[in-house]
Amino acid sequence: MKAKIEDVNIRGREEKTNKKGEAYCLVRFEDETGKAYELVDKDMERAKFYNRDTEGDLTIDISQGKYTTIRIVDFKIK
Repeated sequence: MKAKIEDVNIRGREEKTNKKGEAYCLVRFEDETGKAYELVDKDMERAKFYNRDTEGDLTIDISQGKYTTIRIVDFKIK
């Protein structure tokens, strides 16, 4: 299932590597109320867009199985 989170303010990113050696970004952002969140984006091509004080809309994918996984699949700068 996909969902859109509108009007986020990017607070920064941290580039990491998982146990399999795959790179990903841990993206930190705030919603319009100022509440802070962190989500994973596995597409390193988008890492350059996650700069402090960048405003935009996130599209996320929510997968449910044994565990629920939420990942960023798109980011549109406003």
